Amino acid sequence: MDLRLTVDLPRDLDRMNTLRHVLDGALAGLGVDEQIRTDIGLIVSETWANVITHVRVGVAYQVRATVDEKACVIEVTSPPDAPDALLPSEPSLQVVSSLADTIDVGGDGLLLRVVKHL
Repeated sequence: MDLRLTVDLPRDLDRMNTLRHVLDGALAGLGVDEQIRTDIGLIVSETWANVITHVRVGVAYQVRATVDEKACVIEVTSPPDAPDALLPSEPSLQVVSSLADTIDVGGDGLLLRVVKHL
């Protein structure tokens, strides 16, 4: 199975909860352990909170979740012309890194990439 979900921010701020719930349902359908699903939900929430804190009018960020049989990957990207690229805050990174298996910050429009093994 290969699942991809994307939310554009700030346009779809109200859909972030939908992303989290759809992702949780998909992971439950795959038989993913409840604790791992909870961790992924928290990763999505922390990522979302960080983006909301830094969203600038007219700049569209994306939060994308990709799931396969082995892992869930959460990525936050910005458009190439975004002013002052958003970088995750230290408290947010601490929470996310405590839940994730790997975390990468920055690079060519990719602001944050988080991997949680299933």
